[in-house]
Amino acid sequence: MQNDKAVLAQWAKNLLNDDFFKEVLNNLKNEQISVIINTSAEECDKREDAYRHIKTLELITGHLEGIASETVIKEKKWKIL
Repeated sequence: MQNDKAVLAQWAKNLLNDDFFKEVLNNLKNEQISVIINTSAEECDKREDAYRHIKTLELITGHLEGIASETVIKEKKWKIL
């Protein structure tokens, strides 16, 4: 079980450090920012949807960061004890 978590953590680290993955996330976020900027005053629903999409991307990234740092947290925990 511990080894599986280490493998997942390494996978998440690799993904977060992958230039293509970072570029894809950045492009998706920029597309949604563009929607927010380029909507008319009446298009509140479109802006709200774009905002939710940005927050979803951040949620995914945060989840991957949590997985990636899990082994680091466990290592520090054992050093403290």
